Amino acid sequence: MEFATDPIDPLHLAHAVQAMADAQPSSISLWLLVDAALLDPARLASVLRRNEWSHVNALANTPLEAYGARGPQLLELPLDDEVRAEGLRRLATIDPAAPAFSWIASSHVAADLQACFGYLAQARHDGLKLHCRMGDVRVLPTLLSTLAEPQARRVAQAISQWQWFDRSGAVVGNWLAADGKDGVADARDHLELDASQFATLLDASEADGIFAQLLETVSQLVPQTDRAAFHQRLQRALAVATRLHVAGNPDRLQFVVLSLTCGDDFYQHPDLSDTWKTVAQGTSLSSLMKGWSDELWKALEGKAS
Repeated sequence: MEFATDPIDPLHLAHAVQAMADAQPSSISLWLLVDAALLDPARLASVLRRNEWSHVNALANTPLEAYGARGPQLLELPLDDEVRAEGLRRLATIDPAAPAFSWIASSHVAADLQACFGYLAQARHDGLKLHCRMGDVRVLPTLLSTLAEPQARRVAQAISQWQWFDRSGAVVGNWLAADGKDGVADARDHLELDASQFATLLDASEADGIFAQLLETVSQLVPQTDRAAFHQRLQRALAVATRLHVAGNPDRLQFVVLSLTCGDDFYQHPDLSDTWKTVAQGTSLSSLMKGWSDELWKALEGKAS
């Protein structure tokens, strides 16, 4: 499995967790959340055995517990700094580019954290049941940032602080529980997403979906390095496609391919102005491309070179 992320330096992971540990009072425990679906299961099991760290199904005692060892795993991190650092380095070397690791500070027991993860993972929208992959750090930042205040307070009942690396593998993202003295926490056992929240999560995941499709169809367009920058390029292309009213996955994928092969500003060519007017009226971009002249294609390809 390949990801639109850059590798994490295993030592950097150990240092980031240590920094959180140093900032916590003695009553706070540190936990690691691992999305096992993003890692080689045999290697993960081997490292966990070598570390001698006990772990539990992060979604146990929820309707999603059947994911078992292939779902998110919760590990309480040892207090010893050196033991913890060495174990984290081993885990990060399984696949440094996998967006599978986040770490949590909490004064609660594992069962409380599992209930919190079940709340986040059992998302619903307009009666539709969804599995929200909260252990995948491509999803986690948008998920936490889009929570309404009662939902954030529900998470804060179990978690004091939640951190992860961004796509560059260098910057630590951070969610800090707000002061819980005022306001009411969501009492449901699942996360109810309104239309705006649902749309935000869908938009945030689109570039990763396009990335996977590129790997399957035109892998030569996907760089082997600087994947975080490439993901940003995909996001920019998709934002332009939205402004031009390019709709539907096939046409949006086609727009991205054109951006990668003909230049990010290919759409500004004067001879394409009628194309975008027609697309805005609901016509498929792919069907319109069949009528592009050889001269236009030469101009676009020449612009890219």
